[in-house]
Amino acid sequence: MRNYDQNKTDFDMKNLLSKSLFAGIALAGMAGCAQIKKPAPQVRAAAIGSRFDQVGRVSLYAGEPCTPQIMFDFHAAQSTVSLAAPMRETKILTDAANKNQRVHILGRWRRAGQSNCSYVQVTSAELTR
Repeated sequence: MRNYDQNKTDFDMKNLLSKSLFAGIALAGMAGCAQIKKPAPQVRAAAIGSRFDQVGRVSLYAGEPCTPQIMFDFHAAQSTVSLAAPMRETKILTDAANKNQRVHILGRWRRAGQSNCSYVQVTSAELTR
């Protein structure tokens, strides 16, 4: 009986090893085929104070913004714009980002202290279909 238990344990270890090896090879193969997703290009900022009026989707800003007011990324027409919003609009935009809903944004272009830090100060945000 002891010999049977030893053979069963050896078989289980070989089976576990082969499954682990197969899983590792499969993961390595998938990682090799993965494409790096390039971030959408930033929109060239319009003149400071000019109007912004577009429909698209928003996401929460990932990373360190160039100014603390920026909390969202606006995605439309293969471009990305940083957004800053007051509390009422922030609630709407957060809900839209969490539910991946489209929004209509009205606002004004602003620039922070850094010369390459342009963003839109949202004056109105509403969910669209």
